[in-house]
Amino acid sequence: MNVDGSNLTRLTNTNATDWNPAWSPDGTKIAFTSERDGNAEVYVMDADGSNQTNLTNDPGDDVSPAWSPDGASIAFTTNRDDNLEIYVMDADGSNQTNLTNDPGDDGVCSWSPQGDRIVFGTDRDLNTEVYVMDADGSNQANLTNNAANDGIPAWSPDGSTIAFSTNRDGNHEIYVMNTDGSNQANLSNNPAAEGVFSWSPDGRWIAFETDRDGDLEVYAMDADGSNQVNLTNDPAPDGYPSWTR
Repeated sequence: MNVDGSNLTRLTNTNATDWNPAWSPDGTKIAFTSERDGNAEVYVMDADGSNQTNLTNDPGDDVSPAWSPDGASIAFTTNRDDNLEIYVMDADGSNQTNLTNDPGDDGVCSWSPQGDRIVFGTDRDLNTEVYVMDADGSNQANLTNNAANDGIPAWSPDGSTIAFSTNRDGNHEIYVMNTDGSNQANLSNNPAAEGVFSWSPDGRWIAFETDRDGDLEVYAMDADGSNQVNLTNDPAPDGYPSWTR
């Protein structure tokens, strides 16, 4: 859809569930998760929905694709090792490699704009925390260190902050912090639950899913949390927003 919510266009059109869309940095392709092969796999398609291709081709469930800033690699979450790990592969699906290698469950991830680090959620500390690591999986460190569950992190386009989801206020809110974990602040400040979100490429806005209207809708807000507006306004559940340039 357009950024104002107009011109909704269907891209996938299968009987299976397709979700987790992620635009490539150049805006020509969309990676996504699909269950059309009987389990969750990471697919890619052209921006108009054509040329849908399975990239992961593994008996495990592969979800939540995240493009590297140069478009050469895609990180994703998989349970092929009997727990959730973050893998990386070339954009054509080759060279699938485990980055996290931890007995805990490691989930949704996001690349730094320079492509040298990856931020991710993990339950290795018995609750979910936001961690960061180098792009090769080394130097894994906890950023949030909070008794609540913190996850679904996303790096800002200018590299200065990381947004994430947390239930530390009794409901799920979108927070932001510096890349070293300092200055954690609530952006969404609403009694409803806010879920998956996405930065605009210029860093001025954040699109997010919320159930504040009684059903799941996609909203957008300024990067400081102001001017929260409903984009989808449809009785069906709408979620998993992802921006293109």
